[in-house]
Amino acid sequence: MELIKPNTSIDFMGNRHYAYIFTTVMILLALVSIPLKGQIRLGVDFTGGAMVQVKFNKSVHTDEIRDAFKSMGEGTVIQKLSGGEEFVVRLETLEEGSEKLHQQVNEMLANKFGKDSFEVRSLEMVGPKVGKDLQQSAIWATVIALSLLLIYMAFRFTFTMGLGAIVCLLHDLCILYGFFVWSGREFNLTILAAFLTVIGYDINDTIVVCDRTRDNLKSMKKQPLADIFNASINQTLSRTILTSGFTMLSVAALLFFGTPVLQDFAWALVVGIIFGTYSSIFVASPLVLELDRVLPVKRG
Repeated sequence: MELIKPNTSIDFMGNRHYAYIFTTVMILLALVSIPLKGQIRLGVDFTGGAMVQVKFNKSVHTDEIRDAFKSMGEGTVIQKLSGGEEFVVRLETLEEGSEKLHQQVNEMLANKFGKDSFEVRSLEMVGPKVGKDLQQSAIWATVIALSLLLIYMAFRFTFTMGLGAIVCLLHDLCILYGFFVWSGREFNLTILAAFLTVIGYDINDTIVVCDRTRDNLKSMKKQPLADIFNASINQTLSRTILTSGFTMLSVAALLFFGTPVLQDFAWALVVGIIFGTYSSIFVASPLVLELDRVLPVKRG
């Protein structure tokens, strides 16, 4: 199945300067989110503390829940889930064990709302040291993944193409980070898995273009490098659109029918797929084209 005709010749490289402007704007938006909105909102997985999910049988206001939990500190964060009277309550780091905390939560809610008016659906607890260790592990996991991908791309193709692919991934991760900061969504282990999934998806998309470029470098030796990149992108464009489109259909199902946790995971994939597809065309290839002046791409 081909959506794009074989003889299609879109001048992607000729329009790359418009892409430079768009890319710069998106990166700046992601970066200014930090001074304007603050750091990304870390979940209990990384900060330590407890997260309680409670479902009520009657209409309840967040202020009433906050009042019920006031004895547990001022850092309580309450989030209402869509589709009913269900709330997620994040508590600051506590020393109590999970069983004792579960009992304490039940007693506080029973005193405030009545014994049979609620159900504690889940309670997760992470110590502060575990949270800090998970933060460091998350950072190392991302750094190692990017480093190994650079080595793989450099050996399979060229160092310049590998560098273009890594910059492409950093571009996508930066925008994804900015999206989570601007939207105020929580970054937890599930979202970390989404970030790593995006890395794998994006590099696969970039590898397809690089693989075709490597073949065209042999058969189009005397052609300008911009023409070779244009030919390679046009030849793989149908595959790129089909892959991204069908993946988006699966992600859309999670977005509209999944639980709130899965919806955040789906949002990360939606943003990652859109900008991953964009960057494989308008970030990786143009960067290699610009670097060709300093690090010439080997032909043949």
